[in-house]
Amino acid sequence: MLYKMEYDGPAFPFDLTRTTNIADVADAIENGFYDMWNPAFLHYSPDAGRIYHSKWSGLSFAHEVEETDDPINDMSPVHERMRVRYTARSERFWYALRHCDKVLFVRTGISDRGGVIDLVNKLQKQCQGKPFHLLLLSPQSDDEFLDLPNVLHYNVEFNPDHMYDDLGHWMYCTEVMRGILQSLGVSSKNLFWCPPKIPKG
Repeated sequence: MLYKMEYDGPAFPFDLTRTTNIADVADAIENGFYDMWNPAFLHYSPDAGRIYHSKWSGLSFAHEVEETDDPINDMSPVHERMRVRYTARSERFWYALRHCDKVLFVRTGISDRGGVIDLVNKLQKQCQGKPFHLLLLSPQSDDEFLDLPNVLHYNVEFNPDHMYDDLGHWMYCTEVMRGILQSLGVSSKNLFWCPPKIPKG
């Protein structure tokens, strides 16, 4: 949706992953994403066409296996590609966090109150006093997240599979998302533009 809005410059480093368990997100961030692309934890499912993570069992990756790969017999080219991609994505995440003025973390998908509280506590440590919000977009009652500091919830469903199958639905969801971001004061004019390659030193 951010690409459809042409908000494609800021860092959103893990846009090709899905994490059904919000506790995995909290743990990954607390640990600096260490082990996220560790080959020892990555397992390819030919049926799903996805790579699954055994340490964070809710985490999976799409679009990592290419047509020229032979993931059943040799995952090493995939592992190396993921190492390069996700190291860069992780670097962009931390660079953006260090250099922006305010942070908006966005999660789509079902979450539980306890998991959200835990994630917010861990994000707070990483933000080091910088103002931030966690924007939750999920088909749940707002009551689940009532009175949680730094948490904003919208009872909407953004299903990527449905969007890919139906461009009209994708554009509808994009306009809903644009309205949510605009209501929070976010536009292309005040986004932090993260360099594709993080400067060293």
